[in-house]
Amino acid sequence: MTQVLLERALDFMIFWGIWLLVPLVADVSVAVGYFTTLLFYGEGKLGKKEHLTYYPYVTIVVPVYNSAATLEKCLLSIINQTYPVEYIQVICVDNGSKDNSFEVFQQFQYKYRNMSLMWTSVDRPSKSIALNVGMYSGQGTYLINLDSDSWLDKDAVMHIVQTFENDTALVAATGSIRVDKEVKGNPRLIDMINYCEMIEYLVAFDVGRRYQTITNTLFTLSGAFSIFRRETMLQSFLYQERTVSEDTDLTFHIRNITKSTGRRIGSVDAIAYVEPIESLARLYSQRVRWQRGEIEVIAMYNKTIPVAFRAMRDFVGRILILDHTLAFSRLVWTFLIPFLYFLGYSLPLVLVAMIGLFVCYLILEILYFVVSYHSVKDSYREKLKKIWWVIFFLPFYRYLAYWFRLAGIVQGVTEPKSWRVENPVKQIIQALKSYCTQRK
Repeated sequence: MTQVLLERALDFMIFWGIWLLVPLVADVSVAVGYFTTLLFYGEGKLGKKEHLTYYPYVTIVVPVYNSAATLEKCLLSIINQTYPVEYIQVICVDNGSKDNSFEVFQQFQYKYRNMSLMWTSVDRPSKSIALNVGMYSGQGTYLINLDSDSWLDKDAVMHIVQTFENDTALVAATGSIRVDKEVKGNPRLIDMINYCEMIEYLVAFDVGRRYQTITNTLFTLSGAFSIFRRETMLQSFLYQERTVSEDTDLTFHIRNITKSTGRRIGSVDAIAYVEPIESLARLYSQRVRWQRGEIEVIAMYNKTIPVAFRAMRDFVGRILILDHTLAFSRLVWTFLIPFLYFLGYSLPLVLVAMIGLFVCYLILEILYFVVSYHSVKDSYREKLKKIWWVIFFLPFYRYLAYWFRLAGIVQGVTEPKSWRVENPVKQIIQALKSYCTQRK
């Protein structure tokens, strides 16, 4: 009996263990790379913030679409900057709003007459076109894009200018985006998802983007909050609509036109806050669009697919393997691990495998959280202290996000490009209705 159990355990480790361990080893390797790089390089390549001898003119472009509820908060965060407001130009570009966004802008402009505020409109709803109009019209040495449902930390612009003025090789950078969620005493499901989102964003920007800056492998200049030198932006094709991820497209384009000059893109220690996602449907739509955009941009800038070992030498190839190739091996965790019991494996063995995976990913989440926690301000730390327990739910949250991203991969290779992504429940209902109609 003991020999049989040992043989089954060995079979499990050799055959099924490969499917279980390959994605896990890949994720652990990424984490080791992050922590090692940040440990040895620290802040060395993240830009210095020395005192300014003069104040360059800065243009902030705010695309507006039905933003009446958030526009004033966004503009207030700009006028309350520690950077002198007389050196800031704000261009609000409306792209088809149906609400009273313009009235909100007018009231704000009348109240704060000392601020350079402009309003312009484009013919159709398009964030890309709105950003391009604002960027092309901007007079600042530095051009900043900021979503109208976001708001800046009071030192954001000052940190941006200090970093760029002291690093002439930096031509474009993404800011750090944080989710600003009120911590509640009796959290609902959506609140717990929002808390997970807070930590997810914190890790993505304070660990992921910092690592990418140090290694010069930044994948995306965030469309919600990024900064460009004016001459670099005007030499580019600006934002294009050929993919659903125009910010990633622009990132790759700028990298290509500047890499021969020794200049680079990266991240800066400037913070913008966003509201948390309000529903699972919106989270699904967002992650599908992000993943689809990633696949579209990689396909556009990489016409040939390198073999596995050659792909691992290039950061784009590594991202493609981690986010696309290994995504399908993770399907095994859902369908085959529970099925092992019906193939004759003991239930305790199957449960140990599942618990072991959970513990491994939980340890990774704890390490990511600790590293990120030490990089935030005291006010944000207080929020993180109140939601520390959500770390135990993060592996489940990331697994949910994995399924949403997998849907993005499938849609990217099977469906035409579209910015809007429908709720999957509605899609199923529509498919059933269509089937019933055809049957009649």
